[in-house]
Amino acid sequence: MKKTLIIGNSKVVFTRELQGELIEKRMDVYLLDFEYLELYDSKQNLECSYAAMFSNYKKLPKLHMFFRMMIIKKIITDMNFEVVNIHVARWYYRFILKTLKQRQITVSFYGSDLYRTSNLSKKLLYPLLKTAKTITFTNKKTQNSFLDYYKNFQDKTRVCRFGLKTLDFIDKNRDKNKLEIKKHLGYSEEKTIVTCGYNSTKAQQHERIIENIIKLPQNILENIQFIFPMTYGDNTNKEKIKNVLLKTNLDYIVLEDFLRGNDNAYIKLISDIMINILITDSFSGSMQEFLYAKNVVITGSWLPYDVFDNEGIIYEKIDFSGKLADKLEDILANLQNYKTNLDKNIDIISKLSSWKYNISNWIEALK
Repeated sequence: MKKTLIIGNSKVVFTRELQGELIEKRMDVYLLDFEYLELYDSKQNLECSYAAMFSNYKKLPKLHMFFRMMIIKKIITDMNFEVVNIHVARWYYRFILKTLKQRQITVSFYGSDLYRTSNLSKKLLYPLLKTAKTITFTNKKTQNSFLDYYKNFQDKTRVCRFGLKTLDFIDKNRDKNKLEIKKHLGYSEEKTIVTCGYNSTKAQQHERIIENIIKLPQNILENIQFIFPMTYGDNTNKEKIKNVLLKTNLDYIVLEDFLRGNDNAYIKLISDIMINILITDSFSGSMQEFLYAKNVVITGSWLPYDVFDNEGIIYEKIDFSGKLADKLEDILANLQNYKTNLDKNIDIISKLSSWKYNISNWIEALK
């Protein structure tokens, strides 16, 4: 198999797991972190960091992205990568288009990176997309949205879903004592656990969530602990939300250390309710993990989760964020009723998002 480079975010579980699954299939796959310029080898060890090389250029507000691309070009050519899989397409790749044209290119869209892109950026992306041999999406709806704009690329596109390794860890720990897990994580042992979002980006709408939470009656609030997972995303927004929370009387925990393996499964298993009211999304992996762990999930009806609906997954929708307080209060008052039949989600999500059902599509896309 040809020497392959994935360019993405090493702090996001999808790219690390994809690299690991491809390595298990005996592919020679490296991962380059776009932001930190850290290169992980085909054993998933940090081989080299180019951060020091980039540090002086990073201070140049209008030129830093050009120099970032020059370093990426150097890595591709020096390491002789034959296949390059770009996660989150950026128009800046135009700077190294000549180098990319000499390789086999696959561009992978997550969803929000397409929906939140301006028309100008979409036009500037055209040369990169024209160069790509394959363009992947996590679901059919995002693929169709792409083709509504880029009408000439039908033959290049395919759906490649990310598997979720955390599903295996949830299964492994599903029968563990929940009180012991709560002690391990430092959670309240008596209260209902409500998880708010799954990263620290603004798109999670934490402020809207908090505005709704504090509307709940005090006798309800005193029996709930709210968890805010902020282990990756936007550090500036994380600090802002932490300051907002300080001004409330909520019982809450902000998770800041990146979670892997068992701990990542634990926060899903001992959560009762998960709130996911993203501005935009495509095929939320974290939401699926909470569903797989039998959480009652509240999400926005505006989000493109047709796949979930078509497969019969059980979850709760609100039409706009202002409805969250009412929905949450009703669920808390009738929690056991809402949890009825959530076992059904386990088998559906296993077939949708376990790696054993999805890795073959990625291998085909990268061939």
